[in-house]
Amino acid sequence: MNMCYRCVETCPWPTRRWLMSVALLIVFVFGYAVVDAAGPGTGGSRIFVADKTVGPYVLLVWAGPSPAQVGRYTVYARVNDAASGRQLREGIQVTVQAVEEATGEAMEAEANHTNAGNSLDYAAHFEPRTGNYTYAVTVAGPAGQAKVDFRDRVVPTITFGVISAIAGPFIVVIGAVVWYMLARRAEKR
Repeated sequence: MNMCYRCVETCPWPTRRWLMSVALLIVFVFGYAVVDAAGPGTGGSRIFVADKTVGPYVLLVWAGPSPAQVGRYTVYARVNDAASGRQLREGIQVTVQAVEEATGEAMEAEANHTNAGNSLDYAAHFEPRTGNYTYAVTVAGPAGQAKVDFRDRVVPTITFGVISAIAGPFIVVIGAVVWYMLARRAEKR
């Protein structure tokens, strides 16, 4: 460790700045890792219906991860009473239907608090394949029924192979530049 520290300390300022730039670039390239995350709040989310009054309810509907990828896809809903504005946590049934547009294949799941991981929201999990989907969220309760639809496109999962194919050429170029700088420095000695 002291050897590297002395090397950096004895380098002229432009070279030290260049080394730090290369180090930061390497950290940014290799610092990103695809994580197989699961559960609420992973992978980001996207709001599709923002506090829209539909019949007797005010609905907030979002889904994640965003962008939607093959694997687990979760649709969340938060339901408020339109008359009082009070959030409805009990006494309603929330169902979500996903229909793949090209084939017409349908999947349906009941949204609940357990899937959402809290007592405020309702969530339903799906395992979609690549394609365009129409999602229908239906809320049924004592005040009546409400339904909203939204569309989302499911893309293939980004894998390590894809990341390495993109990052590989950059790594080779960085390695060549570092090798050239070290070889040039050795010639000066």
